[in-house]
Amino acid sequence: KGKGKGKVAPQPSAGSKGGAKGAGRGGGSCRVFFHNVLFETTPGYLMSRFKPFGTVVALDLYKTPDGRSKGVGTVDFAHPAEAQAAVAGLNGKEVDGRPIGVDFDDPTKAPESGGVALYGPVRS
Repeated sequence: KGKGKGKVAPQPSAGSKGGAKGAGRGGGSCRVFFHNVLFETTPGYLMSRFKPFGTVVALDLYKTPDGRSKGVGTVDFAHPAEAQAAVAGLNGKEVDGRPIGVDFDDPTKAPESGGVALYGPVRS
């Protein structure tokens, strides 16, 4: 377990209960999915971009079996409102010279067109 991923798991703040499996109080999602990140972008740099929106419980940057970044991953926040703020504040913004895509991590979510999901986490 954990093979093929670059994982950063900071300690939650004192009042935080954590965001197990992306579920939070109130039924909202605490997990967001990001994509279109440069392969050279580090988990630490990504953490610095997500932290202003709330307590980051975990950040997973997916990697290939040979250790190279896939440019996609997930971030777990302590509360759904923090995840919502990250989606609103980062989606489409420039990170390391590229527009990052940030949305809720929901594998059942399909585009409004009714087609196949445009992207989803792919684990090696």
